[in-house]
Amino acid sequence: MWIERKIYVSFYYETGEKDGFKKMMELVTGGSGSGKSAYAEERICALHRALSAAKENGGENLSYIATMYPYGAETKEKIADHRMRRAGKGFQTLEWYTDITGKIRQFEAEGRSIGCVLLECISNLTANELYMEEGAKEEAVGGILEAAALLKEKSSHLVVVTNEIFSESSEDSEQMRYYKYVMGTINRELAQMADQVTEVVYGRPVKKKGWNTGEMSGGTEKMSGTEKGIKIVTGGAFQGKRKYAMECYPELNWSSGADCSLDKVGIWEAVDQFHLFVRRWLEAGRGKEQLLEAIGAEDRNLVIVSDEIGCGLVPVDAFEREYRETVGRIMTELTAKAVRADRVICGIGQRIK
Repeated sequence: MWIERKIYVSFYYETGEKDGFKKMMELVTGGSGSGKSAYAEERICALHRALSAAKENGGENLSYIATMYPYGAETKEKIADHRMRRAGKGFQTLEWYTDITGKIRQFEAEGRSIGCVLLECISNLTANELYMEEGAKEEAVGGILEAAALLKEKSSHLVVVTNEIFSESSEDSEQMRYYKYVMGTINRELAQMADQVTEVVYGRPVKKKGWNTGEMSGGTEKMSGTEKGIKIVTGGAFQGKRKYAMECYPELNWSSGADCSLDKVGIWEAVDQFHLFVRRWLEAGRGKEQLLEAIGAEDRNLVIVSDEIGCGLVPVDAFEREYRETVGRIMTELTAKAVRADRVICGIGQRIK
């Protein structure tokens, strides 16, 4: 079970050296087409060059663990593009779609070394483990985290690529929601394991953890109960926002936007799932200005936790478009009033105001 495997995962991250060299694990996340793959390749190649130069005998292997299974023409085209981009960089390509732990063990038994490793990517690996016949199914979380821990132990350096798929308003199927939940869980645990976490936005790396800058590049201190005024916590679904906020404000009475009364906004101390409250507010025929008025003055002590839902495709349905737009407008106005705003990704909070 996953809970049992978490002990295994934690054990391996107590050590940080191999053969006298400081080992490093970096988690790289970002949206589709953000440039995260190119960044990750640059990072692992730079780490490999530095390590090979530092070793007297050089010869450090450079491994690319490819997890995208060639299902059809589109995926085959993407695989070909990735192969072309990394051509001539010295990678040994390992097409490992499931059971990476078992494949590492077999690799070692053959007397081979993985050296510096780029694992691309967690979203494909998760889908493979959940839905392929030979996948881990309900053991996917534990299996993937166990593999990551073993990779960290056995590799010289490790860069892991994952995806930011959690910030859109369109309704998910039950299967897709479960997939996002599993991905969110894995991403948060990997971020805890990693020495560095980087989000790539339009080709620009945004430092989230490590990098000798403290835990958060936008502000290293967590939210404090002594701050007076409105406080905002936002981020995609399944990113750990509620846990982050509740750890900062354990003494507050928390309301759930999913089912709390529409007529008691004025007595909130803290509210989670605010985006769902906005949906219910609109479904009741109430407007944006009414809600902002009900929330009240900017000097009110209130913590608001809301999903980011403005990314992804524009919904076809008129109400869904209104809902997405209204959440964005309200959160923009509340953040302008707020004394503080934090964005949480992979369980890591970063102060943005």
